[in-house]
Amino acid sequence: MTTQFQIKSSDGALLEKATRIAKEFAHKYANNQVVGIVFLGAIVRGYFDSSADIDVAIFKERGSDILLHEKYLKVEGVEVHAWVSDYEDELSAEWDMARRWAFSNREIFHDPEGKISRLLEEKVPLKPDERKWLLMSGLALSEWYINRLSQLWVERGSLLSAHEMFEAGLGHFFDMLFGLNNELVPAPKWRYYCAERLARIPVKFREQVMETMLLHSISVEDLERRQKAFMEMWHEMLPIVEGELQMSFEEINALV
Repeated sequence: MTTQFQIKSSDGALLEKATRIAKEFAHKYANNQVVGIVFLGAIVRGYFDSSADIDVAIFKERGSDILLHEKYLKVEGVEVHAWVSDYEDELSAEWDMARRWAFSNREIFHDPEGKISRLLEEKVPLKPDERKWLLMSGLALSEWYINRLSQLWVERGSLLSAHEMFEAGLGHFFDMLFGLNNELVPAPKWRYYCAERLARIPVKFREQVMETMLLHSISVEDLERRQKAFMEMWHEMLPIVEGELQMSFEEINALV
């Protein structure tokens, strides 16, 4: 399962080199004590630049000794990050959203019995209840933070807090967009980049997000300008989310 990320700074030759290094590194651990080896991150997403690194997840049998001398090392000038865990522990472990998103773009290098493939098929996908909650909470909480909580902090005399509430609300709105597209929510450093590439987003998403993120001053006037730009997006998505959930916003808000 791979996704090509069109990163401007990507270097094709460096990607080829990093892929070779990853395979050479993983090959040393592909033995009968290792249940599976999975490549994650940049080389799987199809880009590599000077800031990228190689991410390798190693799932071993409980009780086996994997002589991984370093979890972070440099090979030919490229950083390799390796994580080792017991396969048996992972079967019952709760995987948070960030970890699941990381594994949603993956390449399985070693999986002789298909155990890792089955594990990831169970752990990674977004569940229907999770999607429903992302839609409900994202719609309701984004409006609450951006309109109501920000206004509350204006009344309390803290404009910095008011603008901070705006940022929190925008994060909830992004959560809603990922849920709408049946996607896991990415790690924060990837959130906007991935959101912009979703199929179902506001028509003028980039322009409207730029307007909401633009901050001229810590003032009531600037807060109101940002709120206006955000609510244009919010109202565009409102009937879409209500249709997906077969619920009115009032019903959604009461549950959240």
